[in-house]
Order: sequence, then structure tokens, then C-alpha cells
Amino acid sequence: FFFSFFENGGEIPIKFTCNGQNVRPSLIWYSVPAEAKSLAISVTDPDAPSGNYIHWQVINIPTSVSKLESSESVMGDQIVNSSGDVEFVPPCPGSGKHRYIFDLFALDIEKIEPSGLTDIIGELKKNIIEKAEFFATYEQHK
Repeated sequence: FFFSFFENGGEIPIKFTCNGQNVRPSLIWYSVPAEAKSLAISVTDPDAPSGNYIHWQVINIPTSVSKLESSESVMGDQIVNSSGDVEFVPPCPGSGKHRYIFDLFALDIEKIEPSGLTDIIGELKKNIIEKAEFFATYEQHK
């Protein structure tokens, strides 16, 4: 249902980190439930010192979209992450190996008002039809 160009449970290629090109990875999905009206994506680091650090959130992705290429503009609305920005924040752990969880949500609502949303997972719990998830890790080698 959901994957990137790196292995689930594997290491994030340096290109997609603060030590690389600072670009977001391409993401592809398929078999979206027929009853879904929109999609949302969240990328979080549960191993951050402050708790669940949100690296990226996108809502209002049309169900006709089946991929987000790293080099293309995002179809949907990017909303505020833990840095207070709306862009993808590349993995850059201060110490140790961190997990980065990529979630794709199929939602039963077509449009979400982005103002004030800080954590789409919590806010959209009641609207999730199906969820797909994978994770990858990254550790800076200094």
C-alpha cells in the first residue's frame, strides 16, 4: 500500500538527510480504499529527545494522486511541523540511531482546514479509513 525507494526497516540514504542534499524522499502508494476521499502523510521521529518530532505533514492529497516525487511540488497542503515550518525537515539526529516513521492515511473526508493543525495523527483519528506505515533509520556518522 505504501513505500519509498528505500527498504522498510532499512537505513535512510544520506541524500535525504541533513548530511546529504536535504531533499524529501519520493513516496509511492497503491490500493487506496475506494471509499477514501483524501489522503494525508505524516513523518515523525519517536526517538527525538523532546518526544515525537514531526518532520513533515501533508493533508488534502487527492485520492487520484499516487506518488509524491522528491523533485516535484506537493499535491496537497503541507502543514506546520515541529520546526514551525511547512517543508520536509530531513533526518538529522543529534546522537544515536533514530527511527523515522512514514504514515499514509486514507481519510473519509475530502477537505481539512489546515489552520491550527499541529498533529494530524491525533486530529484525524476519527476520519482514518486505513493507515499504511513504514519506517527507516538514520544515524549520523561523525
